[in-house]
Amino acid sequence: MSTPLAGQTIWLTRAVHQSAAWARLLEQAGATVIVEPLMAIEPTADRQAAYRALMQAVTADRVLATSTNAVDAAWQLMPGFAPAGRLYGVGNASAQALEAAAGRPVERPAGAFTSEGLLAMDTLTRVEGLDIAILSGEGGRDLLVDTLSQRGARVHKIALYRRCWLTPSVERLERIARRADAVIVTSGEALAHLCDLVNKRAYVDVRAALERCRLVAPSVRVVKQADQRLNWQHAPLIVERISGEAIVAALARQSTGDRQ
Repeated sequence: MSTPLAGQTIWLTRAVHQSAAWARLLEQAGATVIVEPLMAIEPTADRQAAYRALMQAVTADRVLATSTNAVDAAWQLMPGFAPAGRLYGVGNASAQALEAAAGRPVERPAGAFTSEGLLAMDTLTRVEGLDIAILSGEGGRDLLVDTLSQRGARVHKIALYRRCWLTPSVERLERIARRADAVIVTSGEALAHLCDLVNKRAYVDVRAALERCRLVAPSVRVVKQADQRLNWQHAPLIVERISGEAIVAALARQSTGDRQ
């Protein structure tokens, strides 16, 4: 078995329930994986409002899923949820989860798995007069809502879960940062939380160790959020169509380039 990541230690910051498959792929490629989440996923605070919104989304012309967490939360809240409109996933993982839950095909971007990629799809550019439901979490970006509203759609964002930000101890984070060769951060919110942590006075040694790691992120936009807050010593590794397999492949290519 090929082990292109042998000798590397990778810090995986995803929520625990999302980390196992990626950790397994990284370990199969030879890496040592540290799973230390920066957030946990909890049900939305207003479940009744979310349930009513899902009832209305059944007849929406378009239903967009922004994450696997949103899909899971929707069907947990309403097991019989059966949207009739066209279905979309912002990325491959969310699209696959929506296909499995709804039992029918789901459209997804051909390019980058981002809100921008979703908005570039032909069937979402002319939406005047349509009802569009967005399965999402509390907070997050408003790009989908704002852009689709500007295009004339009636947009309903359904907050189905919330992110609970975690704060590992200074000692724990310092041990991880000193060991890790790379840190995988999959959202701008998670990276902002990490920056907030390590820019505190008590975390100064953590920050110095972290800046020696290579950041793996899903987009240039996410990286730019930390450009002025952390002085990364290596160029960040961007994996736009992010998945466990894509991350392993990108890290393997990077490792080969570093050895040449």
